[in-house]
Amino acid sequence: MPCFPASPRHRRLALALLFCIAIWQLNSYLSYGSSLYNIATCRHTAGRHQIPSRPLTKCPVSLESHKQTDSSYTGLAPALSPTKLLCRSTEHRAVGIPKLLHQSWKSNNLPAKFKRWSDTCRRQHPDWEWVLWTDEDNLQLVKDYFPWLEDTFLSLPGNIYRADLARNLYMYMFGGIYADLDTECLRPTFEALRSNNISLPGKSENEFTDESSMSHVAMFGRMGSDQTFDHHLPNAWMAASVQHPFFLLPLEFAKAEIQKSKRILHQLWYDYPSAEQLTGPIALAKNIRRYQVCGDTLDSIILLPDGLIYPFNWNEGQAIRSICSAEKDSFNASSCKETLGVGVKGSISITYWSHTHRGKGSDDENIDRISQEK
Repeated sequence: MPCFPASPRHRRLALALLFCIAIWQLNSYLSYGSSLYNIATCRHTAGRHQIPSRPLTKCPVSLESHKQTDSSYTGLAPALSPTKLLCRSTEHRAVGIPKLLHQSWKSNNLPAKFKRWSDTCRRQHPDWEWVLWTDEDNLQLVKDYFPWLEDTFLSLPGNIYRADLARNLYMYMFGGIYADLDTECLRPTFEALRSNNISLPGKSENEFTDESSMSHVAMFGRMGSDQTFDHHLPNAWMAASVQHPFFLLPLEFAKAEIQKSKRILHQLWYDYPSAEQLTGPIALAKNIRRYQVCGDTLDSIILLPDGLIYPFNWNEGQAIRSICSAEKDSFNASSCKETLGVGVKGSISITYWSHTHRGKGSDDENIDRISQEK
């Protein structure tokens, strides 16, 4: 069949079409996120997606087959399996901070140092419930309560991204406290907050669980006083009331990025942001700033003072890092706490920043370090 050259008119139409597509893609790229976080919309994210009050999958009659690691020691917060927690009703949006302590790892087998530090948190909160989430549990949580997020969750480029994003799901659905496993708990949280004159919602002496108040709160800790430091608001520790709307913003933020990555023209040059930028501390700081613009007094955010949650600022000099960083062979937790004066500061916890991920994958060398008893 003979091939006839396109007419000038057809060429002009084709070029016009390509130009329109390019402009549309460029506009989407430049305006990324603006429609999600302006003042008029940042509090209405929940309205875009229906969050079920009960899991979409059927809960088994017996849940005894899902065992957690080491949940029977006297004086430790009892272990609650994610399976059981997922089957609890979430219809009631309770105020205050529930006595739930969330942590996560790729499996139920914790490296030695993680196990030891996790036990300090359980020991400081014996009347709480401790939930250890695995990668498998995180996916089930998405399927049960956030089916609209499943494609985004599975499309994230690494497990560290999914682990970062999942902690926002814990906070939104169940509330309580999330702490990274390289966090040592130094004091009971509520007692420490009271002694530091941190005012939280409530009208009675038991102000942290008083349901007569209509206020809800989300709390994050500052690391250092330099707000130009990208990591000054880590996501290694967070606390919240149930269904605080802030925690939907990181989900929308990640969802928008994944959608952008799948656009035809973006695929020509696209590379995923780092975990810190997309689901970690840098993204957290951006979302907090966007949320604060809205000024909602019923669903507030409290940024705790420097040193209360993160007395070890890993942006400081090598002398401190050499004894306080779990990455270092010279790491010494006792010397670190003594040098930093955590008792004088009244610190609630200290994070030793084991950095068990590297890029989009895991850091096997650091995992080996925290797997050693000493």
